[in-house]
Amino acid sequence: MMQSSSTPAGRPRRLARRGLTQAGFTLVEIMLVMAILATLTTLMWSAFSQASRSKKRVEAAQDRTHSVRVALLRMAREIEMAFLSENNTPSIEQVRTRLVSISRPDVDELTFSSFAHQRLRGGAPESDTSNITYSGERDPEDRTILNLMRRETRRLQAADPASIPGESYVLCPDVVRVKFAFYDYRKKEWHEDWNTRLPGMSYMPSHVRISLTVLDERGNEVSYATDARIQMTEAVGYR
Repeated sequence: MMQSSSTPAGRPRRLARRGLTQAGFTLVEIMLVMAILATLTTLMWSAFSQASRSKKRVEAAQDRTHSVRVALLRMAREIEMAFLSENNTPSIEQVRTRLVSISRPDVDELTFSSFAHQRLRGGAPESDTSNITYSGERDPEDRTILNLMRRETRRLQAADPASIPGESYVLCPDVVRVKFAFYDYRKKEWHEDWNTRLPGMSYMPSHVRISLTVLDERGNEVSYATDARIQMTEAVGYR
């Protein structure tokens, strides 16, 4: 008696004709698929990691450039408002107003009187004028880092600005060099130093060039510079 094709015995013949089999994946096929998936995962992870590192480097460079630009703009604005008063008494050791620069191997020190002071305390004995000092100072947590510091007194006094009460903070972190140059509009020449206490220099330079050097994300030195034009080059009658 002939067996019908609908019986279980006929199913393998139909599956074989259709190119199918009831057997599962072999161990070699599974290992091959896993190897391909592992390779693709590794390539994707490497690409994402590289993109993430590149993004962090770009963001760090942008943050660095932003901090440098803010520091330069702040210094330029305050130097442009520097002034000398006619009420300085030459006979005393200390004066109320000045512009004194001291060259250093890394960060030059600059102290000057300016109209740039902002009064933030109501009723405090402060005015629109103050002595501002830019200097370099090692970071207390990492001595290899050199910070550009800004210190501002709360008022003008005929005393050493360092002894007058004031506030000090980091203006730009981790700098390499900060240099100042001063243009003598009378002699038509640039100077590396300036001291209004010296004979023949009891006036302000007309321009101050500020150069700030930092390290980029690759460890290379990058320099930024700007010029500040002082508005009041001669002593004013300000008490």
